[in-house]
Amino acid sequence: MTFDILAALGRWSAVQGEALAFSDTTGDITFAQLARRVAGAAAEISPATGPVGLLGESSIDWLVCDLAGWLYGTTIVPLPHFFSDAQLAHILADAGIATVIADARQASRAARLGARVIAPPHTERPWQAATMAGERIVYTSGSTGRPKGARLGAAQIIHTCTALLHAASALADDRHLSVLPYALLLEAICGIYLPLLAGGRCHIAANVAAASGADIPVQLGEVLDRFRPTTTVLVPQLLQGLVMAAQVGRVSIPDSLRFVAVGGAAVPPPLAEQAWSLGIPVHEGYGLTECGSVVAVNRPGWRRAGSVGRPLPGSEISIAADGEIIVRSPSVCLGYHNGVATDPAGLWHTGDLGRLDEDGFLHVLGRRDNLIVAANGRNIAPEWIETMLQADPRIGRCVVLPAADGQLGAIIEASAFGAVWFDRADAAKRHALIDGLVAAAPAYARPRHLMVLPPDSLAAAGLLTGNGRPRRRDIVTRYADIFASLTPETEQQHVFL
Repeated sequence: MTFDILAALGRWSAVQGEALAFSDTTGDITFAQLARRVAGAAAEISPATGPVGLLGESSIDWLVCDLAGWLYGTTIVPLPHFFSDAQLAHILADAGIATVIADARQASRAARLGARVIAPPHTERPWQAATMAGERIVYTSGSTGRPKGARLGAAQIIHTCTALLHAASALADDRHLSVLPYALLLEAICGIYLPLLAGGRCHIAANVAAASGADIPVQLGEVLDRFRPTTTVLVPQLLQGLVMAAQVGRVSIPDSLRFVAVGGAAVPPPLAEQAWSLGIPVHEGYGLTECGSVVAVNRPGWRRAGSVGRPLPGSEISIAADGEIIVRSPSVCLGYHNGVATDPAGLWHTGDLGRLDEDGFLHVLGRRDNLIVAANGRNIAPEWIETMLQADPRIGRCVVLPAADGQLGAIIEASAFGAVWFDRADAAKRHALIDGLVAAAPAYARPRHLMVLPPDSLAAAGLLTGNGRPRRRDIVTRYADIFASLTPETEQQHVFL
């Protein structure tokens, strides 16, 4: 099998050119049409000098431009449309972007930021054999809110895709459902490159990510029923909503699903168990943009509950003396743009804490920088407690933080389905819920203070990263005064933003 993505596109356009490759809400495109459009787009963007930004929701137009960048051999910088204007302005300046390809919804925004804006090209040209060239600078917002751009070349992308192709057992008869934004490297790999390598089909459901609240799992369920995919990638919050909607009969899970990868944050084991019981074959994974997005994943026939799987073929994971996860892989990025280049040995110190069990499965314990030192001197990984709390479907997100009295506190964001329960429950019931969920933790690691927020509060306040992780430093700053004054007697039910 050919592992260069452009070479694969050329091959499939020749042997099954009239087969459908991608579809979105506007229509569909065959392999042959895709090859001609990519060639046409590459010719149109070639006059642009310097890195080219790509701004918009996931679509056929988006992936055509992404592939055209690899064909032309330029540097493409995905611009997440969910980033703030300040973040995007920083990226434009940091990467030296003068030209942005933007869809109709984002064109005025790109112009407001001072870029030369061009619409996604729709011209077609004959396809000629080609291989990937150029780079991607993928900016990740991280926990501080200041984006940093990881440089990834064709070699890094091809290595990750090759390893995932085997791990996921991708085949030509696979039908991938793309829900997450293409601006996230994980979805570009799983929702563009892997279907092309395997010769499968992908449906782009950008409307799911654009929905809000209780509408998200319903729309996800509708597209699952209509498209009947074999594979998809979800974040834990999407999985939680889907599980809850399926449990109450609002959506049905198609029996076509064989591989559902879940990443971006820890998956509570009870949630994964519920998903499997409903016919959602969850396979947890772990990675980071700087290492090609995926470095370990559970795979069909090789899953261990509670872990994030074994390292991908060609990648090695070791655990430092202080518990930090260290990755050695050809997929490790070339370094940060305008920053220090990567270690020549291909090592990356992730900043995450973890352990490898006796069979080589990785268990992620949390971020080293997030460790909380309790009053008794014990180190507590807040992610450990948060995963326990998020096992309950009434809790959408939570952040465990140190309180002023030396105890722990939890900021709880109610799920769309749990908001009514929190509205009606008194303080005693709320604390009983929390105490029950963390009963397996030692006493010093159990939250004693509680603050509950309405659904989607953290996202509305810009307190989440692009893949849904909490910006802990920003959350501490925003809620420090309120949270420091909370006691079990004076806890606040809601803090409206």
